[in-house]
Amino acid sequence: MAVAMAKAFGIDVDIVPKKDNREDYEKESRNIFDKMFPFYSKLNMVPFEKRETVKAKDWDVIQKLKDGNFEPELWDRLASSKLFLVLVGLPEYRKLYYKKNVLFVPQKLKSDGECGVTAAQQSLDPELFSFMKGTANLVLGQHFHKENDLSAVRALAKEFDLYVPGMTENEEVFGIRGVAHSQFFDMYKHLSASVGIAGTHTWIMLTCFPEIPQIILFNKKGSEDWKAIEAAYQRAGYRIFCVGFDENTDKQELKKEIEEKYKKLF
Repeated sequence: MAVAMAKAFGIDVDIVPKKDNREDYEKESRNIFDKMFPFYSKLNMVPFEKRETVKAKDWDVIQKLKDGNFEPELWDRLASSKLFLVLVGLPEYRKLYYKKNVLFVPQKLKSDGECGVTAAQQSLDPELFSFMKGTANLVLGQHFHKENDLSAVRALAKEFDLYVPGMTENEEVFGIRGVAHSQFFDMYKHLSASVGIAGTHTWIMLTCFPEIPQIILFNKKGSEDWKAIEAAYQRAGYRIFCVGFDENTDKQELKKEIEEKYKKLF
């Protein structure tokens, strides 16, 4: 999101990881640079000794988001821009070709919690999405640990007849977590829609593939104003629908709302 916002304003991105020692800082800087440079060339790895100076003068758009003081008009600026990938030789997801593919993310198994809610608070019972079975080729977009979460993922895949990235082709992307975003570019290109909990996939799609319709599910206690995001992207002509919930939400009513919006995606 920060990189896409920088492109929308035509400004550079300074990479300043939240690491206290030089080795960890430089390692994380390189990791961020390598993963994001294919999408935007104006990235600068800030030297460890200059990090505080840069932090003091730069516009920390992510911190504004986390603090809940993000100006709504900035979402219109974001919706007016788009990131493009400049890499070649990326994985091809041939089993998705010529199909009606819908990304499916019913839960979060891990969250940094920096937007005010835990992974558990952001997750929903997969049963709420039972109406999606058989409506499309469902593609699991959930990040997971390829060993610790394997049994749960297999059970979910069996229940919903899911295509799991890396399970039957492109083994190197299995689990999604920690894999460079660019490695999934061909997968996103072949999606018809997306339904799921707000997360990394949400931002990839909003900033690179806003034309793909989405239902974005979010916990109302998080710091992001998803209804403002929805309004901005709809003003830009995109079919982006954001649905909020919390512990007091009637889950059956929520299911009905998701199902109604699902019908509007196609």
